[in-house]
Amino acid sequence: MFLLEKLFGGKSSAKVNAIKMLPAAYAEMVGDAGHCQLKRLHPALGVFELHFSTANGEKYACQMTACVAGVDIVFAANNRSVLVSPPFSLAKLRPVFDIALADR
Repeated sequence: MFLLEKLFGGKSSAKVNAIKMLPAAYAEMVGDAGHCQLKRLHPALGVFELHFSTANGEKYACQMTACVAGVDIVFAANNRSVLVSPPFSLAKLRPVFDIALADR
C-alpha cells in the first residue's frame, strides 16, 4: 500500500511542519479576534481538521487535505485548492485560510 507519509518525508518533515504552522499563521493574521486549532492530523493520509473560534464564541471546523506536488503542498477544502511553495512561512500559509473559511 502506498502511504502519503513517504511523500511528506515522515512525521517531522518540513511539509508536515508547514501544516503544524497553520494555527500560528491564523493567530498572526487575526490577532485576538479568533483562535485556530489543528486536530486529527494524519500525515499518512494527508488529512487534518482546522477548528476555528471567534472572539464572540462562534465555532467552525473545516476538514482539509494536503498532498505533495513536487516540492510544493496543495491544500484543498470546500471544493477549492491552493498551492504553497517552500520555504514555508506564516505569510505563505495565509491563502489556506481563504479556502478553509470560504463556506463559513
